[in-house]
Amino acid sequence: MPLKNEDAPGGRLRANRQSTQDWFAQLQQLSDRLMHCPTDSATRCELAILLEDLGQHEEALVNWKVLLTSEPNNLVAREGLARCRRWMGRSLQSPL
Repeated sequence: MPLKNEDAPGGRLRANRQSTQDWFAQLQQLSDRLMHCPTDSATRCELAILLEDLGQHEEALVNWKVLLTSEPNNLVAREGLARCRRWMGRSLQSPL
């Protein structure tokens, strides 16, 4: 079942509050933080959610997978992975 933008975390409300320039600034800030500390789970999670909000589901999926590699029981990451797979029409049963 395809998802709508408002189904993503923060969905439509967050999208309406920020300009495109704000999105890019936030993306850059999160990417910079991950460059300095790639194992920062909170930052990676925040980045994946932002990417989902921007419709970049493939990129978000990559970040959810990285997070699950280090924290296999992270429920937020598992839910994010499932959301991205649904968005992209991939099976939820396929391997990470």
